[in-house]
Amino acid sequence: MARPWLASTLLFGPALAWSLAAVAGLVWTGADASAWTELDRHGDPVAGSDSCRSCHPAQWQTWHRSWHRTMTQRPEPASLGPLALAVDPAPEAEAEGETGQAGVLAPFAGEQLDYGGFRATMDRGADGVPRVLVERLDDAGEAVVGAPVLDAAVALSVGSHRYQQYLAYLDRGGGEGELHRLPVAWHRAERRWIHMNGAFVEPEGEDGSLADYERHLSRWNDNCIFCHNTEAVPGLDPGSAGFRSELGELGIACEACHGPAQAHIDRHRGNPLRRLLASSERGTDGSIANPATLGPARESEICGRCHGQRIARDIAAVMREGDGFVAGDELASISRPIFADSTIAGVEGLDRGRPFAARFWPDGTPRLSAYEYQGLLLSPCWSEGEGLGCGHCHDMHGDAPDGQLRAGRTGQGACVDCHRADELGGAEQLGGHGGHGEAVDCLGCHMPRISYGLLEGMITHRISSPDPAAWIGRGDQPDACTQCHVDRSREWAARSMSALGLRGSPIVARPHADEAAASRVVLDLLGGDPIQRNLAAHALARPGATASLDARAAWIADGLEDEYPSVRWFAWRGLRSLAERMAPNARRAALLAALERFDYLGPIDERVEVVTRIRALVGPAPLTDDPELRERLLSERQALAIWIGE
Repeated sequence: MARPWLASTLLFGPALAWSLAAVAGLVWTGADASAWTELDRHGDPVAGSDSCRSCHPAQWQTWHRSWHRTMTQRPEPASLGPLALAVDPAPEAEAEGETGQAGVLAPFAGEQLDYGGFRATMDRGADGVPRVLVERLDDAGEAVVGAPVLDAAVALSVGSHRYQQYLAYLDRGGGEGELHRLPVAWHRAERRWIHMNGAFVEPEGEDGSLADYERHLSRWNDNCIFCHNTEAVPGLDPGSAGFRSELGELGIACEACHGPAQAHIDRHRGNPLRRLLASSERGTDGSIANPATLGPARESEICGRCHGQRIARDIAAVMREGDGFVAGDELASISRPIFADSTIAGVEGLDRGRPFAARFWPDGTPRLSAYEYQGLLLSPCWSEGEGLGCGHCHDMHGDAPDGQLRAGRTGQGACVDCHRADELGGAEQLGGHGGHGEAVDCLGCHMPRISYGLLEGMITHRISSPDPAAWIGRGDQPDACTQCHVDRSREWAARSMSALGLRGSPIVARPHADEAAASRVVLDLLGGDPIQRNLAAHALARPGATASLDARAAWIADGLEDEYPSVRWFAWRGLRSLAERMAPNARRAALLAALERFDYLGPIDERVEVVTRIRALVGPAPLTDDPELRERLLSERQALAIWIGE
């Protein structure tokens, strides 16, 4: 009969031996300094996002369904041409519900867009590659056949969230490697073609002017290449002024935020013990950057590299070799963010004065998208608090591709880590902090929608407290209060804050005389600069805005006649939104039918005809009872024309 201890040994011995071996392996691996030392990965090759999938499947999946991944794509079967790509995954099948081939949202099935005296035709060549043909229109509105001003095959698509732009190889002095943005884009939500002049904030060009039509036919290699791709190298040859551009990977892939990964793969491939230890002790692996363990400053600089327009320390070197940034680097070592008073030494026109001031509000707050990092740097939560970073609110591997907000970080949830719940007092609840009820949360007042980008009104990333009393008498910047209370003056907002017991400046300035005749937003719509007019139209259409639907419809219709296409877009879309919320009746049906006929980029005579019909349906324009003030506001805004290219 076998001894009891021998039976137990035979039964459990192998498992015990393996366990002891595993523990010994973990101890040995943990003690092996070479497995964890910090590696200098500058200049390392890109491994590609697909190499991350086997070890990080969940993170790979969340990245794969993000807008970052589809920022730049290659339409199948288009050729990359001279562009060098370290990693070139095969184009994937189009997502369900989208049209066209992989990477292309637009049909490219013979659609046409007439604008500015030219006709763009979007179709496909015999090889199936999307093409854009631009022809001049004659006096009868017919295309001048046989003499196209542009005939280009699409090489890359850029963007897929709001609208998608297209790139083609066009040698305009920079050699055969020059890629240019084509003058038309596909708007995803409206499922229509737009001209790029209608997406930026600028006045209408001269009809028939090729220079105006091609205003945004801009070179990609030395501008857009950086923030829409991974490991971008423009490859400018100073001698020939030509470009031989290189990319690590198309779009914003894993290594854009984590740095080159080949050393990380080499370190952990085939060693599950190292992978186990690295995953259990975040931030200990020196072969890769994990933004979540870098601290708010370094983490936010990874985002700020693209979400904050900047000026390179050595522009010539960056044009040749790329910026060399690796996640975890100090961003200030290679570039500095643009602010209202920034200049660029040695660049004529940008080396003195305040050449970037038009991109900021008078108090220095950015008023364009792609300046979110600057907004953060200007926030007291960054400079005075516990070091608020981008990752506090945003999660690149969460479940929400739109905005990529971290779970629980909406409304009051974004603030409770630093501000006590009883201090906030339930901002969303009636009678709580602010006393606004359920219509307003923390962001509505402290991060209002006073930024413009991509034909949208966006929240500012400069966190601040509303103080309308400090701006009484001024009309050069919107405030959070009157962007919601669209039927009120700034003085009313200041007195209301005081009545609610909220902090603010004492009311010492005299109210703006014009505010006795119209609300702050209506004054902005009529007499503000183009950004103010865009945002005023956006504010009037918001579901939570005060004033009746009918009143707002009559006001916002004024924007349909604006000389800036972007203002007409906001007015048209906003009026349609208001009409859709009106009670069903014949007037509503007629208004929606008229709006269906309105094209914000259409010929002026056609627009005037439709606007006349719309005005008859919505009622008198604002300030028709004070024509002198109305005309003064309209004439003053002409002098405020600004040219801004985001």
